[in-house]
Amino acid sequence: MSTSKTVGMNSEQPDAEVPVITVDYGVDDGEKSVFSRTRTAVTHVTRISTDVLARGVADLCQYVGGVFDQASTASDTLELTGLEVHVQVTGKGEVRLVGATSAEINGGMKLIFQRR
Repeated sequence: MSTSKTVGMNSEQPDAEVPVITVDYGVDDGEKSVFSRTRTAVTHVTRISTDVLARGVADLCQYVGGVFDQASTASDTLELTGLEVHVQVTGKGEVRLVGATSAEINGGMKLIFQRR
């Protein structure tokens, strides 16, 4: 009898999953024109691997580290000491930066990075 173990974030436990709520905006059945603004929102709960999420956040951390490095040499009089990043997680587990057109951001995660 053989047993296999899924390697997760913690090698002692199998890979876990975290629920992620996604909202898909579709066309309402009654819409008649391409210029109509009638839309429906369908909410789904998807489970994604914590390993996938961890890899996405790790990639983002690497990117943010590069931003810190470049910003440090951009000015002799100013120092970047922190960076606040808003991200959203897709149903596939991708971690994406949020570029908002308003101050309000719904859902997602706020990650705050500070120089060591």
